[in-house]
Amino acid sequence: MKSKENDVQTEIETYFQQIAKALPREGRKTLLPDIRAGVESYLAENPEAGIDDVVSYVGTPEDIAAEYYSNLDGGEITKEIKVGRKIAVIVLICLLIAALIFAAVIATDMMISGNGYFVTETYVISTSDVTPTDLMYS
Repeated sequence: MKSKENDVQTEIETYFQQIAKALPREGRKTLLPDIRAGVESYLAENPEAGIDDVVSYVGTPEDIAAEYYSNLDGGEITKEIKVGRKIAVIVLICLLIAALIFAAVIATDMMISGNGYFVTETYVISTSDVTPTDLMYS
């Protein structure tokens, strides 16, 4: 019987993760604890309930997210979008910095090891060092 309880708990945790993915950051902080408390209360009153019963009681993650957004006014939605954009810009900047550091490390390694596209030595060839035979076979 414990295995069935563990399976239901695993499914419910997956369900909460799906809800968290569907909600914006602020919604996860404010709404998810309330949903979790409601589900725990529902399961305490209905110990034989499965994940389908919980979804019927609370709703799908998409339904929850839609309800959350429908209760926001325009300013709050704009704020959520701006936060998302700021996060995207920060991630892109971090990736750019990482790429620049990687390129600098590779360039430095190539310069130090001499194995690469960088010229580390200069050779001077005078005309007296080259014979016509050398030119024919090069």
